[in-house]
Amino acid sequence: MAGNVFILGAGLSGIYSKMQNPKSTLIDKSVYLTISTRLVNVVNGDDKNYAYKLRPVDRNETVRDIDFANRLIVTDKGNIPYGKLIIALGHSQEIKTIEGSQYLHKLETIEDAISMKELIRKSENITIIGGSYLGVELASIIKGKKVTILESGSRILARGPEGASDYVSEYFKNTGVNIITGFRVSKVTQSSVFSPDNEIKSDLTVYAGGISGNPLIESLGIKSEHSRIVVNRYLQSVDYDDVYACGDSMKIEDKDFPMTAFIARKSGIVAMKNATGSSIEFSDYKSGNILSLNGKYILIRENSFSKSPINSLIKKYVNGKTEKTLEKLNQIIGNT
Repeated sequence: MAGNVFILGAGLSGIYSKMQNPKSTLIDKSVYLTISTRLVNVVNGDDKNYAYKLRPVDRNETVRDIDFANRLIVTDKGNIPYGKLIIALGHSQEIKTIEGSQYLHKLETIEDAISMKELIRKSENITIIGGSYLGVELASIIKGKKVTILESGSRILARGPEGASDYVSEYFKNTGVNIITGFRVSKVTQSSVFSPDNEIKSDLTVYAGGISGNPLIESLGIKSEHSRIVVNRYLQSVDYDDVYACGDSMKIEDKDFPMTAFIARKSGIVAMKNATGSSIEFSDYKSGNILSLNGKYILIRENSFSKSPINSLIKKYVNGKTEKTLEKLNQIIGNT
C-alpha cells in the first residue's frame, strides 16, 4: 500500500506528504522548489537561491491528465498506474478575467521576481492590486516611488483582525503608501487602472489578488472549485475514494481555510496518513501568519496580532525548518 501512493506536485504540501511515507513516489515537472513566500525578498535584492531551491523528486515529469476510472497518471513521458493518489499541484494567480490582463505583472515565479525588481527600478507610479499579505509585503519594500494599494474590500488584511489592518494602514500612512479601499478593478491599460468610477495612473501594475489552484485541475473531470479539488474533512475527494488533495489543491466542503505554509505542511501530512489507512480529520490550528513589513515581523492570528521582537525568531525558526526538510528529502530520495 505505502509503495503504491503517488504524489503529484513537490511544493511544501507534496514534500511533507513524501516525508510521511518515504516509499511513495513524488512527481514534479521541475527539480526546483519555488518558495513563494520568499519571492518578495528576491524583489528586494536577496539572491534568487533564497527562494529557488534545487530539490530532488522521484520522477521528473509533467502531469498532463489523470484517468481516474483506470487509475492512470498521464504525463509527458507516458502513463503511470497508481493505487492511491495525492494531488498537490500548487496555486496560480488567475488574471485572465480582468480586461487588459496583458498589462498586469504577477509575482508567481522566480523569473517574475527578477523582472519585477528591474521594473520597479524603472517605474515611478506603482499600483498593487490586492491588500492581503503579498500586496502589503511588496508595498513595504518599495522606496522612493509613488505606491498605491487597491483593495476591493473595506480594509486591507481582511482575513486578520481589524487591529492589524489599522496598524499596517497607519504604517503605510507614515511611509507614504496610498491605500484605496472599495476599489473594484474593471480594466487595466499600460498607463492606468480603472474602476467603474475612478482612474489611477500607473507605470507598473502588479496583481497581488486572490489565488486559485492549478488550472489543470479544472480539466480533470473531478469536482472542484476555483481549480481546487473538493474534499471531505479527511482530505479525500468527494468523487473518488482513492484520491486525496492537500495544500492549494484542496477545497474542504463547507470550509474556507487560508492558503498558508502551515496549512500546506499539515494537510500534506494528514493526506498521506489517510491515504495509507488512517482516518484523521483535518482541522485548522490557529497558528497565525508572519507578515513582514520591510523586515519588521508582525504575527497575525485570527483575533489578535503581535509586534513582539520574538516574531523575528519565529520567522527564523520557520525558515530553518524548511531548509532542514529539504535536507531530509535529499536523504530520503537518495536512499530509495
